Amino acid sequence: MKTILYRKRQSLKNHRKMVSINEQSDEKECKTHVRKSFAYIVSNVTAEKEIIEAPEIHIKKSFDTKRHQEKFSFRVKGAFYIKEHKAIYKVDFCHTLRIELEWKDKTFSPNKSVTLT
Repeated sequence: MKTILYRKRQSLKNHRKMVSINEQSDEKECKTHVRKSFAYIVSNVTAEKEIIEAPEIHIKKSFDTKRHQEKFSFRVKGAFYIKEHKAIYKVDFCHTLRIELEWKDKTFSPNKSVTLT
């Protein structure tokens, strides 16, 4: 069985927008919980543009053999500029993906093929 929850929140006063999707599924082999979120904050910029650094990327993966769980987390934070008419805006963003797997059997995810090296 699969359930999906979609939420969209925005604040026009604070120039913020957030979209999140939560998905849970219960299958024969495992239970899966996937969370995705996308956050954006818009701010006005003067004619001078400040230099934007490359996005920050964080990745984590963990295994818990006693509880038969696998966890994966991926986050990207950064910023970009957009131009609308004569105004320039800076958009700060944060995208997050989290996946949790709980295996019902004592073995983790299927073994990789022997031909792969």
